[in-house]
Amino acid sequence: MNIDVTLGLAEPADIPNIMQLYRHTILTVCRKDYGQKELDRWADLGSDEHRWENRIASQYFLVAKDPSGLLGFASLSVDNYIDVLYVSSKHQRLGIASLLFEAIHAKAMAKPIHDLTADVSKTAKPFFEKKGFLLVKEQENLLDDVLIVNYKMRKDLINLTK
Repeated sequence: MNIDVTLGLAEPADIPNIMQLYRHTILTVCRKDYGQKELDRWADLGSDEHRWENRIASQYFLVAKDPSGLLGFASLSVDNYIDVLYVSSKHQRLGIASLLFEAIHAKAMAKPIHDLTADVSKTAKPFFEKKGFLLVKEQENLLDDVLIVNYKMRKDLINLTK
């Protein structure tokens, strides 16, 4: 990684940038795996500012920044569920997702819960597989009249193979 990335806890002041990065990343990075109707509906899920406030208040919520601003973010709930993990479309494949994941993973390892779970997109599935997650099941989520497929994945934290 050739950029100066710092990780820190998210703050309410980060929410506008988080919302913008979330929407833009979905609409650009996930285009190869989802149709426009699916992308638009999914991206709309990030428009609730109170939901982001609740995540920041109740989860281990990290942001990755460089001098230019927000590069990505990730969060871990109290039950070792990775709720979000997004990296700016301009900063894909630079190791930022891995940096965020490793910090989340370390936090999860310190808990008495023996697995890590996530619901991941078609786009994110290969990343999670590389991190040692196994497919639990394919899920069909009906949001209004739009069907969006994602995957329930799990990583065993006791018998680590990766």
